[in-house]
Amino acid sequence: MRAATKKKSIALFVIGLVSLAITAPNSAIAAGATQADVDYSTKVSALSQEFSKVTAAWGTSIAKPPTFAIGSKWTKYKTAATKSSDAVLATVAKLNALVPSEGFPKSGPMLKKVCAAYKTAITTLKSGIQKNDEKIIKKADPLVTKASNAYLAWSDVYAAEVAALNG
Repeated sequence: MRAATKKKSIALFVIGLVSLAITAPNSAIAAGATQADVDYSTKVSALSQEFSKVTAAWGTSIAKPPTFAIGSKWTKYKTAATKSSDAVLATVAKLNALVPSEGFPKSGPMLKKVCAAYKTAITTLKSGIQKNDEKIIKKADPLVTKASNAYLAWSDVYAAEVAALNG
């Protein structure tokens, strides 16, 4: 009985070390970081992974609209696009709700702007798909690009701030 418990403890310890090794580059863990910095960074890292998953699914769902905007193929496409858009918007809302700690003076406000840009872009595209309005969809394209570029810029600044906190 004890051998099994010891093996489980060792396995959990190893899993913990592996998890720490995987997440350490993505979160602030250094002595210079406050607990608020660590907490914020941990939440941002988790939500960034969620964001990556939902935006990948969203991209797949909107990638190939049917030729005709009628019938079961269109209904299926519209339903999938709406569902995945809602998932992205929900994750964006979670990211936007985070309160940046003092260790993230630049990336914190940038993340708020990224969230606003994605909310505008996804909402516009979702509306265009719902209404089957090509003009709205074309209007959404540069908004999505702008939001994506803002996200990339934010991730660079965020990584630099995490590196600075990690010393």
